[in-house]
Amino acid sequence: MKVSFEWLQSYFDEKLPNSEQLTEALTFHAFEVETIEQVGDDTAIDLAVLPNRSSDCLSHRGIAREIATLLKRKLKDDPLRKAVTNAPDSNLLEVHVENPELVNRFSAAVINGIEVGESPEWLKKRLKTIGQRPINNIVDATNYVMFNIGQPLHAFDRDKLKEAGGGYAIAVRVGKRDEKITTLTGGTYEVGAKNLLIVDGNADLPIGIAGVKGGNRAEIDAGTKNIIIEAANFNYASVRKTSQELKLWTDASTRFQNQPSAELTLHALREMVALIGGELEGFVDFYPHKVESSPVLVTVPQINGLLGTDISANEVEKLFQRFDFIYSRDDETFSVTPPFERTDLTIKENVIEEVGRVYGYSHAKAVALPPPAAKPSVNKLFYYADRARALLVEHGFSEVYTHALQPSGEVELSNALAADKPFLRSSLFAGMQASLELNVRNADLLGLEQVRIFEIGTVFHKDGEHTFLALGVKNAKKLKQRESEVIEEMQKHFAKEFGMPFSKKDDHGITEVNFTEFVEKLPEPEDYDSPITWNKTVEFQPISIYPFVLRDIALWVPNGTKDSDVVATIERTGGELLVRSRLFDQFEKEERTSFAFRLVFQSHEKTLSDEEVNTVMQGISEALAKHGWEVR
Repeated sequence: MKVSFEWLQSYFDEKLPNSEQLTEALTFHAFEVETIEQVGDDTAIDLAVLPNRSSDCLSHRGIAREIATLLKRKLKDDPLRKAVTNAPDSNLLEVHVENPELVNRFSAAVINGIEVGESPEWLKKRLKTIGQRPINNIVDATNYVMFNIGQPLHAFDRDKLKEAGGGYAIAVRVGKRDEKITTLTGGTYEVGAKNLLIVDGNADLPIGIAGVKGGNRAEIDAGTKNIIIEAANFNYASVRKTSQELKLWTDASTRFQNQPSAELTLHALREMVALIGGELEGFVDFYPHKVESSPVLVTVPQINGLLGTDISANEVEKLFQRFDFIYSRDDETFSVTPPFERTDLTIKENVIEEVGRVYGYSHAKAVALPPPAAKPSVNKLFYYADRARALLVEHGFSEVYTHALQPSGEVELSNALAADKPFLRSSLFAGMQASLELNVRNADLLGLEQVRIFEIGTVFHKDGEHTFLALGVKNAKKLKQRESEVIEEMQKHFAKEFGMPFSKKDDHGITEVNFTEFVEKLPEPEDYDSPITWNKTVEFQPISIYPFVLRDIALWVPNGTKDSDVVATIERTGGELLVRSRLFDQFEKEERTSFAFRLVFQSHEKTLSDEEVNTVMQGISEALAKHGWEVR
């Protein structure tokens, strides 16, 4: 979430530290700062707010509250600590909720006599800083309030709704079969019986997708004079499912999916009324089950036991004061009642985490874990999979991981992540085949004459999930050893290692084994000792994204000349662009030896041109000639 430094400063009388110092405090005690960007004379700070704090910290007020806690400061004007009421009642609007299990609260305010125009400069500036485009004073105010305290709002043009009996009605219900709605941005969506809608209660026509986006039927425009402001709290799971099903994600849906407090609605409406002016006609407030914050009991020994710290009861109390928590204390036992916006604080572990992150995890001492009370059980499938990996690696195979989503299969996804891959794989074959072809194409770069790969992965059938083992072998060069012979050798190694060979199904150099069935026939392991050991340092190098270039060079040398001496000269002259050299042909004639080498050139910075490679090759030829060797 992006926040404005100037906006945050408005919550404090005392000048805040600069953005870099603020970033350090937030990173080490609250949220990682992803970017800092100068926007005019303001600064936009992009924070990675995690799901456990998204209910209260996807807002400037929430971040300001965090800063106040971390820097031991007071908020000069906390909008969530002001008293609000739902009076007076509206005489013009009724709200009907047909699915109360999906609507925790639905509050609305009726405002008459507004003027639609541009927002004041200070408001437009703050929205622009966080990447929002100003539209008009009404829409901008709804966005401002949402980014200020975290409660989404929506404004409807009241006069575009159907009047009946001198009044208006808004209903909340699930969609009907084949029902469609066109949103404010022009997209048309077909909704179903699982999607919650806001509708014109008198006309029974949709005017918004609940918790996601408003419709264009009651859109605010330049001629709007009378409006209805909605501030609701919808079931988080319902909003998430609707967003996923319609492939429609908004700032509002992001907040609703993280279950903000239902107490925010009236605070948001009061802020909205103060921002836009006009005549407040009244409120409607559907709030069937008021949610009260429950006290959480936590003791100092529990805090220290979980954190590995030695915090005193007085220090804990000071931390609770910094959080502005309501609490009572009985010696080393605290009863903490979190503020209504902290819907994440429900158990003692939540409260202990708050103590730990602000106190500083750096104070926790490193101690050895106690021995387990009982010997852990051995996962049979994992155990034998590790043994199979070790055996295959020992015989020159490399493990690959291929995509579980495929164009065809037995199990189709109801919400496919990719349009061209709507099925879960029912075989490892397609992924292995693609991996074999890719590795064969790059065999010269990899220095391989034969590609040997394997995968141990899950496949999905109608009768359930199974673990399969797939082996892939393909000759990149002309070799006497056939691919099938390698598989037959591995069968013998498996028979020796596990007491039985695997039954194989071959297809174009790929062998698949139902590893689940194979393991079921093996004895239960009593203990787990990993068969994979590392006795040398492994150095990983980045892979270039640019194509490689092949060149061959052949030369005559006197008999007795070692090919390694020739390679040393080639690699020394080739420099960084020469990434691999391989002797692929050798014969003797008339007291001379012919060597032929394949050279692979590649850059990490760009695509090499023929001219660049030819220049390097010319240098290599000249260096070889200096030894008296004849380049052919």
